[in-house]
Order: sequence, then structure tokens, then C-alpha cells
Amino acid sequence: MLNTKSHPESEEVVVGTKSYIFENGIDELMFMPDNYVEILYNIGAPITRKLIGSIRSVVIGTGELALSTCRSKGMSLSSESLNFLCAKIRPEYTMLLYPKNIPLERDAVISLGMPRLENLVQFEEHLDRLLQDINDFEPSFMVEEAVRIIQSTKGEVKIKDINEQLSISKSFLEQRFAQEIGLSPKEFGKIEKMKHFLENYRQYQDSMTLTQLTFKSGYYDQSHLIKDFRYFMDSKPRDFIKAYHHIL
Repeated sequence: MLNTKSHPESEEVVVGTKSYIFENGIDELMFMPDNYVEILYNIGAPITRKLIGSIRSVVIGTGELALSTCRSKGMSLSSESLNFLCAKIRPEYTMLLYPKNIPLERDAVISLGMPRLENLVQFEEHLDRLLQDINDFEPSFMVEEAVRIIQSTKGEVKIKDINEQLSISKSFLEQRFAQEIGLSPKEFGKIEKMKHFLENYRQYQDSMTLTQLTFKSGYYDQSHLIKDFRYFMDSKPRDFIKAYHHIL
């Protein structure tokens, strides 16, 4: 019997939405890379978005809706009045919202216009309209399957094992990842492993030491965890957790 693939609903593509409203005047936040496409609507003062280790910055204006592709590094968002709404989109659907006939740019930020939105409900309704063409979009099976394998193993799978499972070459998978997600499979896996560490921290911070959390998250030792944190966030794990425990 022919095995057909059903089209996903928008609820399966959108991982979640969140309102970042700070009444006590936070002017900067740091975010780890998380392998999701982000759609951000700015309801405060202009936001300056900058990646760790980069001199380039992008300004998201008041009332502007912006799409950010999967990030290769952590980012800072700063503003005189930092208030915004955010949606997380599954990585294999990057090209559903990216401008047609334009090659995917690494760490891109694309304006999606300036709709008049006042709250999270209106933001989610607008998001549904953006995703109305979802049934006409078919993610690459190869990329979708590689993403599934990496996420299901929390980033602990070797890329060569994925190549063998999918019967494809290393260079071909890297090329398709760059074209459709904007990251390499290796970067994607390292980010998944860091996410797993933070998930374990949230769940076991009161009962496990940092060393125990390190091993539980698939790292050989703390030096490997620290190396990845320094690369992606320019910070030690303990320092990052101490500074941003309230949003983790």
C-alpha cells in the first residue's frame, strides 16, 4: 500500500508563542540558540538585535513583525523599553515563511511588515494567516528526517550515522541543511545538546550538581559543556544560568 504523508496543521508547525512584557523596565535579554525559527512582533521601543561575536546589528522597529531564521549563536535583544511577542516555528518549515526565490541567508532577519497587533491573541491570529499556505509546502524529507533523528537523540547522534541511515553523503546533507535551515547538521546537534542541558537544569537544579547535570546531558565532562557555552554564548554555563535563571 502507498505510504502517503499527511500535511501538518499550523499547531504542529508552531512550537509555541510567548509574551515578553516587562513592567519593571528590563532593557536587555540574552537568548541561547534553540534551532527554531522565530517570529517577533515588537510592541515596545525599537529593538536592537545582535548575535554573540558579531559586530553587525539589526533594528526591529516599533510595530514591526520580523522573522529570524535558526540562529548559529546566542543573541542579545536590547531596547529602552523591551516588550515583544514571539512565536517559535519548527526548523524544517523555515522556507515556508522565507521570501520566495531568494536563497536562504545564514542568521537572516526578514521584515514581515507592520501589522497592527495589540496582544498575544491577535498575534496568534495573524500567525495563522501567515501559515495559510501550509498545505502547499512540503519540507525536504531528508532534512525533516535528519532533524527528527537529531532532536530525538538530544544531539548525541553522530552525523555520519545519520548519513548512513539516510544513505546520503556528508556533503549532500550539509548542503541541504544550509539551503533549508541555515545551519550545519553538526551545529544543529550541538545546539540540541545544550538545550537538553538547560531542560535538565530546569528539572533537576535542586537535586543535582552542575557536574551531574553535565553527564546527564550527554557531555563527557564539564570542559566540553563550557567550550560549547563559550562558543555559542561567550559565557560559562554557571554565569549564564545565574544571570538569566528567571527566563530559563
